[in-house]
Amino acid sequence: MKGVLRDQRGLTLIEMLVVLFIIGVIVAIALPNLKAAGEAAQEKACSANRRLIGAQADNFFLEVGRYPKDVPELQRKGFLRTQPTCPTKGSYRIRPEASEEKRVTCTVHGDG
Repeated sequence: MKGVLRDQRGLTLIEMLVVLFIIGVIVAIALPNLKAAGEAAQEKACSANRRLIGAQADNFFLEVGRYPKDVPELQRKGFLRTQPTCPTKGSYRIRPEASEEKRVTCTVHGDG
């Protein structure tokens, strides 16, 4: 009878502390990796936005004969449906004098 009651007691305090310690170690290892993955995803999204804006700025140049003054002008003239936004709240700038891959910059991520 004593053996049956002992099996139904559950976890001891030491066992519970060990489990919590193991969970804490796993979380401490995983959090930096998750943060880095999120930052990499934001950088890729910003890079895709810069390429889109750059391509549409080139189309604007071919049609109008000059580069747009800013990104909202691309939207006003119908080259963009909506103005792309940087995931980290940066803003985009068009630099006509720069090379093709550096023509659009972000205030947070630079020119990639």
